[in-house]
Amino acid sequence: MPKVIFEEIPCKGLLDRVSGDSLPFRRTANPYRGCQHACLYCFARGTHEFLGYIAGRDFDTRIVVKTNAPEVLRQELRSPSRRGELVALDTACDPYKPAEQKYLLTRQVFTAFRDFHNPVSITIKGVLVTRDLDILVERTEV
Repeated sequence: MPKVIFEEIPCKGLLDRVSGDSLPFRRTANPYRGCQHACLYCFARGTHEFLGYIAGRDFDTRIVVKTNAPEVLRQELRSPSRRGELVALDTACDPYKPAEQKYLLTRQVFTAFRDFHNPVSITIKGVLVTRDLDILVERTEV
């Protein structure tokens, strides 16, 4: 198994605008880039090339971690112009990737969405989601 490098970076913003009308959401939030699940079919592999990395090997072994993602998201959600829109969480890869066990960003991000009563959606592959069932159930009750 190849060695995984976690590249910890601060982010300036977490909510990214999505262009076009073909998706049911206008914003995404990606606390991580890259994914240790190493699915060969993953559509997000190409996003690593924007960072100057190789979409194949680097996508699986260079995980970019936006260490301040929860705090930055809270700042962004304070703005009335950013509140209320459906946000798709981690569309570039699974928010419950193995790195989440170490960094715990996804739970904190979900907590921010809950606290601001902001709708959020996820697509997952990892079973780590069961760790956060309590907060996900709360989200469906808001």
